[in-house]
Amino acid sequence: MGALWGHRVVKRVALAAALVIILFALASLYVGGVASLTDRVVHLLRPGPKWASSETAATNDWALFAETEHFRYYVRPGDQIPRWSMELAEDHLEAACTALELEFSGVIPFYKHASQNDLCQSTGSRSTGVVLQTAHGEGYELHSVHRYDAHEVMHALTHTALGEPPAFFDEGLATAFGWDWTPEEQDVHLRAKGLMQEGRLVPVQRLLANWDFRSYQTYPAYTAAGSFIKYLLTTRGPDKLTALFALDKFTPREEIEASFAAAYGEQIDKVEQDWRTALRAGELAPSAVPASAQGTTRDLIVTGLVFFAATFLCAAILIVAGERVATQAARHLSTLAGHLRRWMGTGAAR
Repeated sequence: MGALWGHRVVKRVALAAALVIILFALASLYVGGVASLTDRVVHLLRPGPKWASSETAATNDWALFAETEHFRYYVRPGDQIPRWSMELAEDHLEAACTALELEFSGVIPFYKHASQNDLCQSTGSRSTGVVLQTAHGEGYELHSVHRYDAHEVMHALTHTALGEPPAFFDEGLATAFGWDWTPEEQDVHLRAKGLMQEGRLVPVQRLLANWDFRSYQTYPAYTAAGSFIKYLLTTRGPDKLTALFALDKFTPREEIEASFAAAYGEQIDKVEQDWRTALRAGELAPSAVPASAQGTTRDLIVTGLVFFAATFLCAAILIVAGERVATQAARHLSTLAGHLRRWMGTGAAR
């Protein structure tokens, strides 16, 4: 009976250990997603950021934190930027270059501010992010209160590679890619359709000139511009759209309309009606995830499934091994107990 009881105890302990491993894998998958199980593997498959040493000197209260292929990150002393945000920024930039058919080999200085007040005092901007020309006038630098800022990354990319056009095109493209590449954000077409149903979708004509765009409330103007520009990009390709980025920021509305008609061979009013019709019919929502993001997600899912299967395999091995160990341990315990009883019986007899 003692040997049988010991065998059951050891077997239950082994089964409990295996169950803990399985539950840990399930919890990791549920809480952190597939990436939580595959983070280390993904880091081995592509180069990560180059971390600055702790002795890096701070300049004007800025410390170099890390460098990636296209970004150089600066933080206030004591602050930091997580690795996931730097990797996501690189993925976002790659997808944007692919969609716009651009080649970008530059490096964007990224200044992560401690607060909106800090950003305002440093740059004069009251927003949560801004892109400014560098002090030497060579390229642009990004200032943000966020560790990951897809919207401002688009501004830095387009200002460097294409130009700084009227806000309708500039903010529209940044909004489309910004919401597409920000976790938990809703697709810009879904937002625009919601405004249309509420009767608040601003006509494109009222947003074309820089002053007109800035005179509207931020959300309706940015949403309308983002949805319309995304529609242009996905239905008519990048060439015509990027040509409009050569326009000056303060180009008058009439000139913008003429440039649009020359680029697309259609009046902007006609294209707007097509966009609104597609939006109303739900043909633009939800939009497709960029190809590079699909590839990254697919790789993570495959790797995660492999790791998940491996976890169950290890659990099965532990159960089988645990049973064998339990059986052997129970036999040894039974033998030892028998020897002990005989020894004690012999001693009592004496």
